[in-house]
Amino acid sequence: MNPFAIGWFWRGFKGRSVTFALLFATFVLGWPLSDALGRLLARLGVHWLYVLILPALLFWWLAKHEERFIPEELKRKLWARSLIVGSLVLAILIAWLRK
Repeated sequence: MNPFAIGWFWRGFKGRSVTFALLFATFVLGWPLSDALGRLLARLGVHWLYVLILPALLFWWLAKHEERFIPEELKRKLWARSLIVGSLVLAILIAWLRK
């Protein structure tokens, strides 16, 4: 298992990264946001190297500046935890309903 993934998950669950929580939630629910952004850039005709680099830079920038978008720390923690726990509960519910 990737030790970086555990660190990022823990950081998101502690409420320090809404950006990670959003990426985690979309991945758990089966719609990876980074993949969708990469496909959009590829369809727009962006060079393949930029298709790989631009989503990472965008998410890095969002993670660095999320304090500007959500200035209250308690609200950031609530959103991050809600996204992670909500996506896990929704994924379990979807799997249970498909049976």
